Amino acid sequence: MVQIKEGYLNKEDIEFLDKTVTNNNMFPWYYLPKPVTEKYPCLTHILLPRYNYDTNKGFQINSDLYKSFTSIVENICFKNKIKIKRILRAALTLTWNFKGKHSNPHFDHDFEHTNIIIYLNKFSKGSTFLFKETFNDTKGRKVIKEMKADKGKYIIFPGENYHAAGFPGKAEEIRIICIYTIEVAK
Repeated sequence: MVQIKEGYLNKEDIEFLDKTVTNNNMFPWYYLPKPVTEKYPCLTHILLPRYNYDTNKGFQINSDLYKSFTSIVENICFKNKIKIKRILRAALTLTWNFKGKHSNPHFDHDFEHTNIIIYLNKFSKGSTFLFKETFNDTKGRKVIKEMKADKGKYIIFPGENYHAAGFPGKAEEIRIICIYTIEVAK
C-alpha cells in the first residue's frame, strides 16, 4: 500500500507565501518549455536545481528564497515524523489550463525518494494524480489516488510512483505549487 500524507500549513506560512509569491506581481518566474514534455510548458522558479546525486557535486542553491521554503518543508516533515537525509531538488511551478485531465505521468528520480507538494493558491480542479506504477514499470498507468488541491495544503507521497499534475478547471486560473523531492533518513 502506498503511503500518502496530507495536511495544511499554518496561517503564518500561508501569509508568507501570499506576500512573497502568490500576490507578488514582481515575483521572478522563468519559462520552462519542457518540464516533462513540450506539450505542457510552465513557468518556474528553481530553488535548488538537480545535481549529481552519486557525488553530490553541483549542489548549489539557486534562489534567496531557498532557506524560507526549506524551513516550511522541514516543519512539514517534523510534523509528519519524516527525517530528511538530503534535499534532491526544489522548485516553484506555475501552470495553467490545458486540454485533458492531467499532464504526462512521470517520476522525478529513478531511485527511492519522497515528493512534497504545497499548493500555494486557490483554483478549481488541478489535483495531483498518483499512479500504481513506479519507475521500474514500463506498461500501464493506473491512477490509485487523486490528491485534491487546496490553498495551503501539502501532500507527501512516494516519488518513485508515476504522478501527474492536474490542470486548473477554468481558462483564467493558474496553479502554483512548491515541489521538493527528498531522500528520507532511515
